[in-house]
Amino acid sequence: MKTAKAFSFVGHQSIYRVYLNAQTGYWFVSYQVGGIRKRHTLGVMTKVEADHAVKQLDLRSQPQPAATLGLVSSSVTWEQFQKLYLEFKEQQGKAPNTIARYTSGLAAFGRYLKKQSISAVDAISLIVLEGYGEFRTKREKCDIKTAYTDALVIKNALKWGSKVSRGLLRANPGLDWETPKPIKPKRRCYTAEEVTAMEQGVRDWLKPVVSALAWTGLRIGELINLRWADVDLEKRVLHVRVQEEWKPKGRRDRVVPLHPNVDSVIRAQPVGQYVFRGPRGGRIKETYALECLKADQEDLKMPLGDLHAFRRYFATTMMRAGVNVESVRQWGGWKSLDTMLRYLADVDVEESVKSMDQAVRNLASA
Repeated sequence: MKTAKAFSFVGHQSIYRVYLNAQTGYWFVSYQVGGIRKRHTLGVMTKVEADHAVKQLDLRSQPQPAATLGLVSSSVTWEQFQKLYLEFKEQQGKAPNTIARYTSGLAAFGRYLKKQSISAVDAISLIVLEGYGEFRTKREKCDIKTAYTDALVIKNALKWGSKVSRGLLRANPGLDWETPKPIKPKRRCYTAEEVTAMEQGVRDWLKPVVSALAWTGLRIGELINLRWADVDLEKRVLHVRVQEEWKPKGRRDRVVPLHPNVDSVIRAQPVGQYVFRGPRGGRIKETYALECLKADQEDLKMPLGDLHAFRRYFATTMMRAGVNVESVRQWGGWKSLDTMLRYLADVDVEESVKSMDQAVRNLASA
């Protein structure tokens, strides 16, 4: 078996040889009990977890009074638990933005536990979990969707920690925690007039960003990481590609055809590693781009919107222009049709009547 790393631990009952299987990515342990050699997986993927798991294995092998059985994890704090979980996710190759989202949700739950005077993970109960949503939305004034996303992260972490081989949780308190998806009205979609106004009226370095977001459906992170090597002006397409240091949401490559507006703004950009640049010629910062966009929207006397609203504009505009649904889904990189449809703007009454009139004319001429 090919191994890459190994360490030894001298326990109370045996000397444990712990090593990483480079093919599977999991840590294994080898030791003797009563003259019999044993070898099995620890079910973990990081050295920190492996060190913890082998110590728990040694503790469980010691004769213990009945009153102390099952209390191995009682000393594991939420901070320790959170650290192990995030290291595990990093080992899995999760994108930095994903790790940041996990970190934010777990840290918020840590603040909630502190308010409840809870430090050990085994003190977390279903009743404790069910109070988190109210804490997050009412006390911390957090959006209900963010609280919901946090809850999913916490549930997944507790499920991960309840695996017996990890020795972190005696049971999963989140098994019966109901976390229904919140029903929220659709977020605002830009109008064609607003997009035109922004293409012409925002600050100069932001204008090509606005055009590209509105006419490609790219996420802001995808635009920031778009390289000149990903653009084929001759074939009039751009590629969203998984990179060694960055991965798009969904971790899939895709091809997006170039709208004339995007073709022209790309041709006007200076050639370098990345296509789009910030005001000083460096990498664009997402938070700064959003801050500038909202400031310019105020100057243009238009309702404030976000960078993601351009994806809603793109999907809605392409669908209304007659592009088939599957093409729009693939261009925008939506995982499913159901996900994409949630981005479409609602149809107002006037537009509904116009659509019906057009359908009548089409049927009459068929």
